[in-house]
Amino acid sequence: MNIAIIGSGSFGCALAKILSKKNNVKIWSYLQEEADLINNEHKCMFIKDLVLDNSVIASTDYQKVIENTQIIVIVTPSRVVRETCKNIKDFVTDQEIVLLSKGMEDEKLLSEVIFEELGKNTSVISGPSHAEQLSRNIPTFVMYSGNKDLKEVFETDNFHLTYTDDPIGMQLGATLKNIISLGSGIVEGLGYESNTLSYFITEGLREINEISVKMGAKTETIYGLAGLGDLLTTSLSMDSRNKRAGLLLASGKSIEEVRYEIGMTIEGLDSLKSGYNLAKKYNIEAKIIDNLYNIIYKEKDIKTILD
Repeated sequence: MNIAIIGSGSFGCALAKILSKKNNVKIWSYLQEEADLINNEHKCMFIKDLVLDNSVIASTDYQKVIENTQIIVIVTPSRVVRETCKNIKDFVTDQEIVLLSKGMEDEKLLSEVIFEELGKNTSVISGPSHAEQLSRNIPTFVMYSGNKDLKEVFETDNFHLTYTDDPIGMQLGATLKNIISLGSGIVEGLGYESNTLSYFITEGLREINEISVKMGAKTETIYGLAGLGDLLTTSLSMDSRNKRAGLLLASGKSIEEVRYEIGMTIEGLDSLKSGYNLAKKYNIEAKIIDNLYNIIYKEKDIKTILD
């Protein structure tokens, strides 16, 4: 297959590495510097040890990346998915669209955003899948929803996809878990240990489930790989940008300093407003999300996270 990956961040590059074993892969990069690094040195700016196959080509030109492809994979930060769709619209023909970005646009699912801009339904891949580990061929298990014929295109010996018919639950689990992961980093950074962290993650999962079910998701999805599984890996692993951001916030750094030090998108910060607004909209008691919102956006004392 000829595959276009829109986004040359850590996950876009990790995905290019595994897909290029049996497909032709082109990557769209936001910066020429990233494209040059891929083309000239076959490296990823965000994963030091990742080496791409020589066949992987990068460009900042959407048309060059998308033309003559059968699949377009969107793996940009959630906040620019709509803009990305507008930018690629003129080059999209009969390609299949696969979404790996994790987040929302306000209270709207990214699959809805894609449909509004491109008029296409999208397949979704989501689950516990840190790019750093995927790039090292660590066995990774995720969920997939959409065109069943595409499932085998993405599967490898170490990247396993389980089919579900619940794309709503997949996307909500992927979005809201980033909020709890951000909070988990704060909890740990404040010096609390596993007793407290276990409470925080468990209560956070309850809030994720209640919001998601109100929006049409299935509880079994939220308690599966796309919800609980992703929540655990992002809350417990130092590969998680959201957890690292929480640790830095707990150390006293400002949001601006944290964004600079992480150097990549922190989806938990962007998703926090969505989670907070959805909880209010559906009249759900979401103490953890409320506390985090008040800390991040109302400058409450970070030690109130457990109040």
